[in-house]
Amino acid sequence: MLNRIIDLNSANRILDLERRSKNVTIEGDFEGSVTGFWVRLGGMGEGIVSYNNKQYVTKPIGFVSIPAGTEVELSFANGIYYSKF
Repeated sequence: MLNRIIDLNSANRILDLERRSKNVTIEGDFEGSVTGFWVRLGGMGEGIVSYNNKQYVTKPIGFVSIPAGTEVELSFANGIYYSKF
């Protein structure tokens, strides 16, 4: 299992480097910031936020425990979704 995760991570890293070298712009599902709803914190520390009936994997900004359903700010920048509460 660990070897598979390492291989997957390496493949994703190569794709990211190729995309950056070609100056490809990664588009998000929205522009700017929107209000989403906190779902949960994943096992790897990633945030899960619901917006427009879709769940987004985010990098949470902040270290506060909040209950599911709490409004959070969902933003997109440089190919990464961020959640802030």
